[in-house]
Amino acid sequence: MNCLTHSGLFKSLWTRPIYRAGNLYTWGVHSLGCGINQDSQGDQLRPRRIDAFNGNVAKVYPSEYFTAVITDNGDLYTFGQNKYGQLGLGNTEEHQTPQLVRFFRDKGLKVTDVALGSNHAVALASDGNVYTWGNANNSFWDQLQGKASGLGDNYQNNVVTPQAVQKLVGTPKGKFVSAGINYSIVVNENNQVYVWGAGKRGELGNGCSLNFKYPELNPIFEQLSKSGYSIQKIKSCFAGTLALLNEGIVVGWGRSYYGSLGVRQQEYVVTDLENYAPTPVNLKYFQPNEKVVDFDLGYNLSLFLTDQNRIYISGFDESYVPRPIDLPKDEKILKFSASNNSYAILTDKNFYTSNEFVIPQQKRNLGFLFKSQPKELFNSGNIEQFGGGYRVRYAIVNN
Repeated sequence: MNCLTHSGLFKSLWTRPIYRAGNLYTWGVHSLGCGINQDSQGDQLRPRRIDAFNGNVAKVYPSEYFTAVITDNGDLYTFGQNKYGQLGLGNTEEHQTPQLVRFFRDKGLKVTDVALGSNHAVALASDGNVYTWGNANNSFWDQLQGKASGLGDNYQNNVVTPQAVQKLVGTPKGKFVSAGINYSIVVNENNQVYVWGAGKRGELGNGCSLNFKYPELNPIFEQLSKSGYSIQKIKSCFAGTLALLNEGIVVGWGRSYYGSLGVRQQEYVVTDLENYAPTPVNLKYFQPNEKVVDFDLGYNLSLFLTDQNRIYISGFDESYVPRPIDLPKDEKILKFSASNNSYAILTDKNFYTSNEFVIPQQKRNLGFLFKSQPKELFNSGNIEQFGGGYRVRYAIVNN
């Protein structure tokens, strides 16, 4: 991180997008949180509207095994696998259709953000507290294997309803949450970064490989904050995390699956498999003075959008540093998503997808982009959001 040592006030190049609520479409492996009936046969290969919602979906968060949805009135719904109580419904029954997490509504709380690990969840609520639930990883065998928990407390059993993280009660209000396999991250309004859970692959970005049961301040980001840097956006997927700082700098830490973090400093030398501290993304193929304004991270690849309307890809075991994607220069990039083995880009003229992002039986070649129109897939051209870093993908559409 020696390139991030000067001090000063820096400009943020990223603006939190404002989306309209809409209807939810999902597709992928239906047993992992597509929101379709359990008796559905086979996987949902093409987008299908989820009838449980009627134009009120504001945010969607698919994880490896389950999905969360925040509606425009702050209600939280979950669906998918539930072996560890990760749906937050007070039980461990699997639910393939959306279920209201009544805990928050019953307490008069609105959910403002949520992130999902493989088997746990972390959420920000309108009372300023951070809530977690799901797998406690506290069985004899879990402890014997050194497994960590992303819940932030010493729970003896799995937590089936949301519980406030006690060590964070009374701290500044959370701004972002992020989560991966058995770890959680909270960025608060004072730009402090709290981390806890698994750390053996560098997931916590605090410079060590230890697990932390309770939230701890990340000391590296404490130093970066003193130098004028702050996190503008953060996203974790599996065991890796990317964060966009002001001045268009992107850093990554944790496990860089197939080059997904884009942090390899010497392109053909394997130095990036596990990254224990925030490491700058390698901008070797960027144009002079080109800066990142947004990014997305999927299971094994990532995308980076710059202020020059150019988009770069890293990962999929094809590139370990971001390389440019060839798109028509007269098309403005509006939205994009990185997923598992695929990605999609929406411009003001076309909807580009690679591999099997949305259309089944496409060749596994990230360099070849299929071109379509949103109306062909969603009966509408008004896509508010789309994404999904694992094997379930979604779109929020106004139609």
